Amino acid sequence: MFRPTDPQAEMFSAAGLLPPRKRDACEKSWAGPFRKKALPVLLRAEPEFAKFYDEDNGRPNRSVALVLGTLILKEASDLTDEEALDALRFDTRWWCAFDLNADEADLCQKTLHNFRVKLLAGEKGYLVFRHLTDALIAALGLKVDRQRLDSTHILSNFAMLNRLGLFCETIRVFLHALYKGHRDLHDRLPEGMLKRHGEQSWYRDARREEGPRRLRVVARDLYRLVEGFKTHRAISRMEEFKLLERLLAEQCEIRENAPGPREDDDDRGDPPAPVEPKDPKEIKIKGNTLQTPHDPEVTYSGHKGKGYEVQVAETCVKENPVQMITEVALTPSSGSDQKATVPTIDALAKAGHKPKSLAADTGYSSATNAAEAAKRGVNLVAPAPAMAKPEPGKEYPAPEADCPKGRTKAGEWLTRREAQPGFKEEYAIRSGSEATNSELKRVQGLGKLRVRREKRVKLVVYLKAAGCNPRRALRHWTTIPGMLPEIAASPA
Repeated sequence: MFRPTDPQAEMFSAAGLLPPRKRDACEKSWAGPFRKKALPVLLRAEPEFAKFYDEDNGRPNRSVALVLGTLILKEASDLTDEEALDALRFDTRWWCAFDLNADEADLCQKTLHNFRVKLLAGEKGYLVFRHLTDALIAALGLKVDRQRLDSTHILSNFAMLNRLGLFCETIRVFLHALYKGHRDLHDRLPEGMLKRHGEQSWYRDARREEGPRRLRVVARDLYRLVEGFKTHRAISRMEEFKLLERLLAEQCEIRENAPGPREDDDDRGDPPAPVEPKDPKEIKIKGNTLQTPHDPEVTYSGHKGKGYEVQVAETCVKENPVQMITEVALTPSSGSDQKATVPTIDALAKAGHKPKSLAADTGYSSATNAAEAAKRGVNLVAPAPAMAKPEPGKEYPAPEADCPKGRTKAGEWLTRREAQPGFKEEYAIRSGSEATNSELKRVQGLGKLRVRREKRVKLVVYLKAAGCNPRRALRHWTTIPGMLPEIAASPA
């Protein structure tokens, strides 16, 4: 049953019971500004999450603002659930931040877990980021007319697998699911196959000279499993089985004249399988092929590796007392940054933070993107794409102030603008994105997450971005005495 948090302060809150010197220290830390400025935003956002609870049944919920705030502070400091809940129980600053007494400063891990599950199901992570960000931008009076955009590569919680390891682990995951759901069918499989891919098997740990031979063996194992269960209605619907089929289609080739097991192969006693691993020298394995059975949405980029990309836009106006992240989005590692330029501008416009100029690197630059940005009233400040670079030594006339809306003229505008003497100085503001990416990775643990699968990764990305902005605002407010403006209500 949903119950909004009572905004009335506790008569005997933790802050009120502290000695004056400690109370003053708490107020001067991040906890004071958080209670005064961030907590009211969370309280106003609570009705957005009322649908998480039954209208008539069940006990009243724990404070949504408390749960949300704990999740945000957890990601802002890259804490585990246990560390965050311990901080809530024992750290006086957390008590002051949420205006709680010592008895109320507690959450059950199950409560935190269940709320996160509901955030995933309702895809509400972006809403949390949006509410906090919009409120902080308004409170700080930030200008958003100049922004910069960059991407950073992140990893979810999966192990890096070589090709043999990918085959072995995908088969092992399927056999484990088969054992749990269909023990009788699992036990009928060839003993050698179960030994090669069992829970305690190290078959994927082969010396380099043994790798190709073992790869042919596991490719035949893969084929036998797919052929053996593809007509079984229940098993063919299992996600683990679909991953077997995907791996077989992407990495193997069915051949009638494929050589069978050799005398020294480990599957020499098993049924024949007319399949061979595809030769990576003869075919191009695309970046969106399966990289791990534990996170099938992970893709591969030749220069960045396996994982995901996070698109990060932030303000870069010199007059701003602090810069804020204005938009984040999760994209495939195998995708091009060019595809993120226009969607980012559209998202910023929808949030009410559309810039007049957007600085980005060459990866985001193209005549099409410049023209589409111009149609939306935005100038793309980026080097010209490789095919349209200014010729060394050639003089180019100064471009128009604003980019033309036609594709051809927009491409010419990019070239002419890059050729101008002042372009490097204007474009230098983009380099600040590297510091933001570093902050998100080093301070908040964005580089290597504790979760996997796209929906969970996306939620953590939103929460970490939602935690980064308050960190910056609180740092600013705690270093400048008296600068604590009221935060306006965030638009729904």
